Amino acid sequence: MSKKKLVAVTACPTGIAHTFMAAKKIKSWADKHGYEVKVETQGSDGVKNRLTAHDIATADGVVLAVDVPIMDMERFDNANPLKVRTQELIKHVDALLPSVFQRGKEKSATLSELPLEEKRSAYQVAIGHIMTGISYMLPVVVLGGLLMAVAKITGEFIDISDTPIQTLDKLGFMTIKFMYPIFAAYLAYSIAGKPALIPAFIGGVMSDEVYKRFFDLEGWAPSGFFGAIAIGFLVGYLVRFLNDTIKVKPDFTTLKTMLVVPAITGVVMVLTMEYLINPFFGALNIAMINLFTEAGDAGRGIYSMVIAAGTAFDLGGPINKAAGSVALGLNGMGEGFDLLARELGIVIPPIGVGLAALLDGKFRPRVFSSEEQTVGKTSLMLGLIGISEGAIPFILKNPKMIPIMILGSIIGTQLGVLLNVFQSLPLPAVWGWFLSSDPVSYTISVLAGSMFIAVALLLCTKPEPTQA
Repeated sequence: MSKKKLVAVTACPTGIAHTFMAAKKIKSWADKHGYEVKVETQGSDGVKNRLTAHDIATADGVVLAVDVPIMDMERFDNANPLKVRTQELIKHVDALLPSVFQRGKEKSATLSELPLEEKRSAYQVAIGHIMTGISYMLPVVVLGGLLMAVAKITGEFIDISDTPIQTLDKLGFMTIKFMYPIFAAYLAYSIAGKPALIPAFIGGVMSDEVYKRFFDLEGWAPSGFFGAIAIGFLVGYLVRFLNDTIKVKPDFTTLKTMLVVPAITGVVMVLTMEYLINPFFGALNIAMINLFTEAGDAGRGIYSMVIAAGTAFDLGGPINKAAGSVALGLNGMGEGFDLLARELGIVIPPIGVGLAALLDGKFRPRVFSSEEQTVGKTSLMLGLIGISEGAIPFILKNPKMIPIMILGSIIGTQLGVLLNVFQSLPLPAVWGWFLSSDPVSYTISVLAGSMFIAVALLLCTKPEPTQA
């Protein structure tokens, strides 16, 4: 008869004492009763002994002894785990753990047949880390933009000088300047956990204007988004390597994680940023800015075309986020570098899909199903509040529509450039349109690009077959 299998995760706020004490208690209890056991620790030295989907699916009992939110909690959605605080488990292990095998869990043949390790390509792993960083960065951009929007909208009606409203404006601007530090920090966090957070955060600070202003550096160019990516990966994998390579007795774990690893990581990070990453990517940024600036209006048109195409390419995916992040970093660094292309590339595709749904059946036989009609109208509403993802169902149904989305975004953006519209605030939602340099021309640009997409979708979509 095979042994029963127990799996667990332990994590405490500091990731040092209770994390490993709870893990030791669980292992000792399982060994004492003859059970197979595997314990994942999410401590100060990162995630160790990680549980795979196969481990969780084939376990007879699952324990989460945690005091803080843990990474990848969704792994346990169907496991019905025993959730307990670390200190409580340490004190009452003999009373708590026997019940874990009586809880039962939702198993399926598919899950239990999963391979021991899920294989992902290096590209998929890298994109996963980048998207984790971006997911934490976006709230920074959104909040900063909203604070600035409240201040600037209020400033249209009253004088906000020396008022708390002006403070909102300045705080919003300052908040946005922390987007790269947050991005780099959580990119590294997704690789190596908490030990990588602060070193990567500091590296992110060194990649942008915050560093230049604090140290009053003349002629210094920020490495921006690509510098933040580079330092995030460097810190993440360096911390993981150090934690895996430096072997110490349990009594010295605190010394390793609180002194040795941070000291090595911090020195390597600063030297790399100062003498490699910032000079290289900073020079690339300056070269690009000079190239587009010297080209005048044509340069702004080409730059806007590239950003609009990237933003519309995958409707909120990695390319969209990368293009938007580059635009945010270059915003204001030259006369032609603003956020017009980013904002229009976000809203034109979903609004275009929504207009297509509204116009469907008005001038020719209907081509969309009733479900697509509903999705289209939802897409319109999402587009008005600055969310691209509403158009994704149409792309999934017919990937050939991707060039239409890109072309519509480029058309709207180029019209905005021709009409000399500028937008410096990261506010794609409809209330941000009125804060552009020319709200009427901005709205015309949105409608032009969206109408192109709507008409193209209607012409390129085959009619639904009629029921006999």
